[in-house]
Amino acid sequence: MGKYGILIAPIIKNLSGSIKMGEQKRSLLRQLYLPAVLCTALWGSAAPCVKRGYELFAVSADAPFSQLVFAGWRFALAGILVLLVTRLKGHRIVPKRDEIKPILAISLFQSMLQYVCYYIGLSGTTGTKGSVLSGTQTFFALLLAHCLLPNDKLNRRKTLGCICGFAGVLALGLGGLNGFNLTGDGLVLLSAVSAGAGALVSRIYTPGRDPMRLTGWQLLIGGCFLLGVGTAGGGALGRVTLGGVLLLGYMIALSAAAFTIWTALLGKFPVGKVSLFGFLIPVFGTLFSALVLGENIFTARNLAALVLVSGGIAVANSASTKK
Repeated sequence: MGKYGILIAPIIKNLSGSIKMGEQKRSLLRQLYLPAVLCTALWGSAAPCVKRGYELFAVSADAPFSQLVFAGWRFALAGILVLLVTRLKGHRIVPKRDEIKPILAISLFQSMLQYVCYYIGLSGTTGTKGSVLSGTQTFFALLLAHCLLPNDKLNRRKTLGCICGFAGVLALGLGGLNGFNLTGDGLVLLSAVSAGAGALVSRIYTPGRDPMRLTGWQLLIGGCFLLGVGTAGGGALGRVTLGGVLLLGYMIALSAAAFTIWTALLGKFPVGKVSLFGFLIPVFGTLFSALVLGENIFTARNLAALVLVSGGIAVANSASTKK
């Protein structure tokens, strides 16, 4: 028996190791992969939905304050929805004293600065370009993490990925008058910078705190800020239709679900590991722009940018998945 035991022991050890690895993969599938893909699909649909919303609510491209009113209603109501669900689950909704600073910091980057730039910028570009530019937030998150987090430094793969990603942004700028413009594409790119900073802030502040409470309040505060600035500037929705209300309802649910899930993921996993899935945002965004807006996505410039940005994010984060 001793001799057979010696022979069988390595086999049993390998089998138990394989079972353990299988369980870890299934756990990651449930806890990270599926939720992250859902978030990127929801965010990918955002750009064409915003563009469509401008049409349904009669918000013109040269009315930035009206665009902020539209954004304000979306995020304020999304915040209320998250807090209502939090309360229905029996959780506390009043923020604790030590959560006020995190809520304000997250809201500043993820709701206020990001969406002031995003909503105004998106009126001056296409849904496809907006989606691809939004996908660069992963690179900014990696760069900021390198500067501010001691355990999340840039390596060769991440640097190569960043170079590919920004080459994709440059690809969008080729093509003369139809290329890169500061008031449209430039503002969407700035919103990606703010989103990258917001991911870092969430990673710093979320662990040990209720992600739903943080998300609800940051969306509500950011939404009220956008609504206040837009209204003070004379902005308003041009008209209200059933189609517009239904679209706004979808966007409210989109924001509530995606921000809550993403904040929770950043509280559990490293920034780089979560950001891996950001490469799907421009992919979904490009597809939804074709479906919702009827945009021609099969141009050399769009396809080159999509491949470079998506591939760059995948390369930049591939090292994280091998750890």
